[in-house]
Amino acid sequence: MKKIILGCSILLILGFSLICLIFYTLTLPKYRNSSKDKPFSAVINKKLITKRLILIIKNPDIPASEKYTYHLEDGNGYGMDSGLEIAAKIPIGTEVMIDKAELHTGRVSGTTSSYLFGTIYSKKNQKEYAFEYSWGDYHILYEDEPYWTFKLAFWQNKALTEKYFIKVP
Repeated sequence: MKKIILGCSILLILGFSLICLIFYTLTLPKYRNSSKDKPFSAVINKKLITKRLILIIKNPDIPASEKYTYHLEDGNGYGMDSGLEIAAKIPIGTEVMIDKAELHTGRVSGTTSSYLFGTIYSKKNQKEYAFEYSWGDYHILYEDEPYWTFKLAFWQNKALTEKYFIKVP
């Protein structure tokens, strides 16, 4: 009788552990390199010139990438008057290099965000900043085929008007 109870207990513990492991694996955040997808491919590894004043702020959230610890703000994210700590003010005409683009799907919410990662040099501070920049809106609710749109970014003269069908992770 003790062997049966012991065997059932071991099976119960192993089963519970397996369920926890599966749940943990399924809820891990997912990401996908989208550098080759349009419209990202048009800006990756190209020198872009700022068309408006931008701020480099200390990222108040957990950065999407450990290497890119700052956030580039052009008014489309936290806002220019967010009260967050500003590391640098970048004037119009400054060169920006975008290294890669990634799509990130959250662990709990399941929402997907797109990020550009790059570097910018502040002449005033004599420092290079590695930043993340959120660009793009994913339209999934009430859509038969989800799509992306992209607002006016800091290097553009006009916003993109097309719908982009980019695979999410």
